[in-house]
Order: sequence, then C-alpha cells, then structure tokens
Amino acid sequence: MNQPRIVQYESLAALRAAAGSWDDLWLRSDTTLPSLRAELLAQWIEQFAAADAFRAVAIEQQGRLVAALPLVQHRLRGVLNVAAMPCNEWSASGDLLLDASLGETATPVLQLLVTAIRQLPLPLLWLNEATLDSERWQSLRQAMAEAGMTVVQHPRWQVGRVAIDHDWPAYKARWSRKHRQQMAQAARKLAQEGDVRLVIESQPLSDAITASMLQCFDIEERSWKGAAGGAVLRHPTVAEFFIRQAEQAAQWGQFELALLHCGDRPVAFSYGLSAKGVFHSLKTGYDPDFARHHPGQLLRYYLLERLYADPTRKALDFLGPMTSSHAAWLPQRYSIGRLAVATRGVRSRVAVWSYQNVWLRYRRMARENSGSSRCK
Repeated sequence: MNQPRIVQYESLAALRAAAGSWDDLWLRSDTTLPSLRAELLAQWIEQFAAADAFRAVAIEQQGRLVAALPLVQHRLRGVLNVAAMPCNEWSASGDLLLDASLGETATPVLQLLVTAIRQLPLPLLWLNEATLDSERWQSLRQAMAEAGMTVVQHPRWQVGRVAIDHDWPAYKARWSRKHRQQMAQAARKLAQEGDVRLVIESQPLSDAITASMLQCFDIEERSWKGAAGGAVLRHPTVAEFFIRQAEQAAQWGQFELALLHCGDRPVAFSYGLSAKGVFHSLKTGYDPDFARHHPGQLLRYYLLERLYADPTRKALDFLGPMTSSHAAWLPQRYSIGRLAVATRGVRSRVAVWSYQNVWLRYRRMARENSGSSRCK
C-alpha cells in the first residue's frame, strides 16, 4: 500500500477527473504558477495542441500524487516526433511537479518517474522551459543519467524574481541612484498629466474580466508589440485563451490585474496570476502616448510598493527573459533552459548527440563570429 506506483493520464478527460489530486500535488510542490494546475493545463492543450497529443506520467504514494510531468507530442522542425512540455511563447503550463515534503525520499520517486518516462511511446524528450537551477530538475536530470539516458542541458535565458522582505525603505535604498531619480522624475511628471493611481482588480465579475482584459490588449496593440505583430489582438484565439484563463483563475481567487491610471485613462497594465504569495506577471504593456513618462516602470514601482506593504506577499516574478528594465529592480535570478533527453534507442541518442555537438556548437560559433564582426 505504501509503495509508490506509476500513474499515466492519456486524455484531458482523465486529467480533469484527477484535477483534485493534481492540484493538491501542485499545492505541495515548490512551483507557484497557477497555470500548472489541471484545468489551466487542459485549457492550454485545447488551445495550442491536439487533445490526443497529451500524456502525463505521475507517481502515486499512499493514495496521493507525489510527482508528475505533463507532456505533449510535438513535431520538432517538421522532422522528429518528440515529447515536449506544454509551453510556448504565450503561456507556460508545463513543469515538473514534485512534493516538496519528500526530502531524501524524493530519489526513489524520481527513479520510478524515470521508469515511467522510459515507457513513453516517444523515446526523445524536448523539455523546454525547465528551471535548470532548481533542486527538483537537477535531481530528475541525475536520475535520468543514472538510468542510462543521454541528457543534454542547454541554458536559454534568466528570469528575474524580486523577493519581498517587507522593508520598503531599505529595498529602495539598494536601487541605483539613476533608477531612483528616474522613478521620482517620472512619477512627478506623470502626475502633472492627471491624478495617478494604481488599481488592482482581483475579484471582478466574469463580464468585467472580459472588458478589462480587452482594454489591456488594446493598450498592447497600440504599442510597439502591435506594429511588430506580437500583440494578442493580432491572434484572436489567443485573446480568447487569456480571457478564459483569467476567468478560471478568478474563480480560484488567483487572478490579479494591475492598472496604472492617469486621470481617467489606464496608461499601463500587468496581467498576473497570484498564488503562494507570488505575483506572476504574464502580460504587460503601456500606452505609447505616455512612453516619455516610463509608465511600465512606474506601474512596477507602485505595484512593488503595494506588495511590500502586504505581509502575505513573498515575490514578484517577471516570468519572461531578463531585460534591463527588470534588472533595475535588483531581482534574484533563475535559469530557464532545455533538456534534450534520449530515453532509449539509437535514433534518439543520435538526435541528442547531434543537438549537442552540431547544432549548439554551430549556434555558439555564429554568436562568437557575430561578436567579432561588431568589434572590427
């Protein structure tokens, strides 16, 4: 009864039927992003993948899940069928879930999870957006290597997370002098345009969510993202996905939308999912008419001030790749990357070898040559 056993979910219906167990594991894990919960994971699959491409492997012990890894079948560069995590440029709903209370007993659980992974019909794993420096991912990688799998790790970007220690004056004092001056000047000049206030919507009605999200997407559309073709409104089904996601998160009390107003006009927004004391900033944007006042940075200023005043808050996670605007807030950093894993078979091992010794080397040489050319 106490021995761990493998559980596999091969349909969205099975995942939704096990939502209580899946979400309970998410709650006990170190992961904080609500889009990893069962219903939002299912919504991601419905939007961005074929329903029959979904499969999750999990480990159950003493009647509850203690580890899980959601996957989707994906055709890599139109050539290779791989098992990938449900993540893309719009939203991340894939991660390794591991009961944080396992401690040293996590090793046999992960070993059994590796056994389940080896049983998958696809012998090549392409795990984008793994948190490489987290203990759970390092332990899984070690368990895979010890099982004889070929594993290549490729760091891709860093993400900033501002830890909230609730000492706002001390935190502000650590900022660079330039950043403090820029924020003070921007706040003063924006206030000359109208009354400046931060509004956080956390428990709106369903109709209000749709209206608020569309208002934010319109702000994004009028910014540089619209001209570049990356705004949500350029992809109507994606807008529907985010609204549906927000409505579900609101039912859980995990939806938050921060809006910076100047007079009666919103000039910047940050759409976030909040859980376990962490505000996860999924989408941000600002009105280009107010760009000279740095409205996006001002929103972060007032949002962080609000978070520091709330004793239940632990962090603000920027989620996306680190930028200079993120770095100004002195965040801690964690590494996001890819694990390419050949679980069995010659073909998958050759694919991983080629990725490491041909593709990654080519990319590295191309970057080095580009850097050398700029220096001439």
